[in-house]
Amino acid sequence: MRKLTCALLCLLMILSTTFCLTGCKSRTDEMGEQSVYTEKQMNKIKNKIFKYVNEQDKEGLKNLFSKDSQRKIEDLDSKLDQFISAFNGNKIESSNGFEPAFKGSEQTQPLHIYGKYHLKIDNGDKYIILINICDIDDDNKEKEGLFKITLLTFSKDEIPEGFRMRSNKDDYGVFVYTLQNYPKK
Repeated sequence: MRKLTCALLCLLMILSTTFCLTGCKSRTDEMGEQSVYTEKQMNKIKNKIFKYVNEQDKEGLKNLFSKDSQRKIEDLDSKLDQFISAFNGNKIESSNGFEPAFKGSEQTQPLHIYGKYHLKIDNGDKYIILINICDIDDDNKEKEGLFKITLLTFSKDEIPEGFRMRSNKDDYGVFVYTLQNYPKK
């Protein structure tokens, strides 16, 4: 009986030590996992946006926006028409993005993810697209989804001197900038 008790105690000590060691993660490990999660989530949304633009599917794009955004963005339908028409019927051929950034975490919600991509259009033009999503908000599920999309119909090399976008990082909306309509000071 004594050997059995000793064996059980040893087994419990091994299990509890293993659990403690695997349960403790450094902040770097957590952020590394968060960046992988962030990239996966942004890639899903980005690919859907590109698919809907290429198919000229306004309803598909509209459904990516959170319910909260759909209520807050004035005249969303016409803004999405303007967004799709900015491609002039051309398709997005490829994109080159940077690692998406995020604000918040699973512990401090909401989790906002921001992505910036340089697009190559099938007619040879280059555009820039900025995508903002609210991925996690346990307190208000209606805020989860796309809340802002910004399109610059020119490449980084063509950005005019003094160019400024009118919106802040967390504004709701659909914004399209062309070389003809950018805000001049």
